[in-house]
Parts: sequence; structure tokens; C-alpha cells
Amino acid sequence: MENISLIEVDESYLPQMAELMKEAFGGEPWNDDWSDLKQLSEYMKDISKPYNPLNYGLLMDGKLVGISVGKVNHWWEGTSYVIEEFCVSPNCQGMGLGSKFLGLIEQSVREKGLAGIFLQTDNDKPAYHFYHKNGFKDLGAHISLYKSVRTIEKTDVEDTSDNGSDFEPDDIEYDIADLNDISELVRLRILYMIDDFGSITDEEREGMEKQLPGYFERELGKKLIAFVARAEGRLVAAAYLLIIEKPANPFFLNGLDSEVLSVYTEEGYRGRGICSQLMKNMIEYAREHKISRIDLVATDDGYPIYKKLGFEDKNQKYKDMRLVVED
Repeated sequence: MENISLIEVDESYLPQMAELMKEAFGGEPWNDDWSDLKQLSEYMKDISKPYNPLNYGLLMDGKLVGISVGKVNHWWEGTSYVIEEFCVSPNCQGMGLGSKFLGLIEQSVREKGLAGIFLQTDNDKPAYHFYHKNGFKDLGAHISLYKSVRTIEKTDVEDTSDNGSDFEPDDIEYDIADLNDISELVRLRILYMIDDFGSITDEEREGMEKQLPGYFERELGKKLIAFVARAEGRLVAAAYLLIIEKPANPFFLNGLDSEVLSVYTEEGYRGRGICSQLMKNMIEYAREHKISRIDLVATDDGYPIYKKLGFEDKNQKYKDMRLVVED
């Protein structure tokens, strides 16, 4: 193996560290979208410069090929090294460098008198088994929790009809779905397809149940934004905005385009303005994120709703066409 050495990196390495992060986590199985280089740079500053930083680099023949970004954390059970991000260049994976890197880190923190190393990873990714192989164990009583604070402010819902339910406007909460909502998004998507097509076969349902969770895990909150309504402990409506970056043209100089994939409300909650509110939230989101335009294909029932919200018929000189390449 080439000449390998462990160093403690300082902020002069930040550009190299950011590039390595983007390279390591941009592909499978993580698919993190670090195309916003300013956001990436700020993130690296956030995690590499805490109160007690301890950041390691792995050099191979003088080139930075691995990073471990973290901090020293004092706790009543002892003082530990907490790893925020750990990665090895994809070009150097499969060579045992990851395990070698962890071994050198373990030796260093032991010499510093630290009691252990703490990190978090996804239990459905290969990294989980990699850490197990290198002596890490699950903390049985430890679980990560997250609460979103990006909730769109609750607003009054139009009460345009009464279907006899006990529904009240304040029973609905509007926000943006996250990874914890994937199973509910799959359920609503299948209901939408049944509603749109009239019925689906067992094979079609199984195919969607197989594909949709992985798709949502990869794209949700990145290219796909799901605006949802919640009631009775579940999702009752969803509207999807697919963000598409294209080469700039006179209509969208920043290259950000988008389209509405679908808007669906459970039958018992229809006729109460939920669809309209979801679309208003979507339009506001698009404005805040400098998305130039939103395209959609409207049903006869949805057409007047979208017109009221400001959507207009497209006058285009082109013809929509499609080639089905797989049955």
C-alpha cells in the first residue's frame, strides 16, 4: 500500500474537505445533492469549527483521500470523540483505507486520553456494516429524533361544502413532508393512481410499492418537494413539485423550472379548499426559492381552481410527444 499517514487538519484544508465530501456522498447509496457549493462550504465550517474541534485527514502519498470531521465531547461517562462526517474518496475505496483510517484515529484518540468514539449512520447503508466490522456497536437505548421547524403557517381552509363529517378547519395542518412520511406518501400515491386510472392490478401496486420508497428517500426535499395536509394522525392530501434545473433561456435565466406531478386529496376531505391551500403553499415556496415557473396538466375538475390561483393556458408552438421505451 502507498505511503499512508494521519494528520489533524485545520481550516486551510476546508476547500479540499468540501470537495471530498461532495465526491464521497454525491453518488450511491447516499445521493446527497451538494450542487450548492456555498451551502456545502457553510456546512463544512459548521461541523469543523465547534467549541472543541478534532478533525483528521488521511493522506496517501501526500494527497488528502479521507476526512473525519468532529469534536471532543465531555460527558459524565467520559470524554469521547464525536464524528460528524467520515468519508474516504470513492477512488480509494475497496482498498481497506477506511478501516486503516479508523484504526489510526482510534490510536490517536486513545493517546489523547479519550474514552471512545461516537458516530451515527443509516442502518440501511453499507456504512452500518463497515462500522460494525471495525468494532462499533449499536447503542440499544439511543435513538435519533428530529422535529421539523419548517412548517408553513397554518391558515384558514375554505369551507366550500359539507359532506357531513366532523371536520373543522383547525383540524388541518399544512407543511412539507420529510423522510418520516414516506410510507404515507406511498399510500396516497397509490390512492391517486387508483382514482386516476379507475383501478390498478396487484402487479402494478407491487411495482409501485417497491419503487416509490427508494425514490422518495433519494429525492424528497431535494428535487421533489411534497406539500401535505395532515389530519387525524395521517396525511390526507399531497401536492408534489418537481424541481428541474435546465440550461437557462429567456424565460428562466437562473435555469430553475418546475412542474406539478400530482395533487391528491382523500375523498372524505375534498371540497374544503385543501387543494387550493396546498397550491398556495407551493407557489409561495417557488417564489422564495427563485423558481421561475410552475407547469402542470389540469383535469377538468382542477382547471378552474388553477385558473383562480393564477395559472394560465400555455400558448405553445410545440407539440407534446412521448416515446414509450418500456412496456
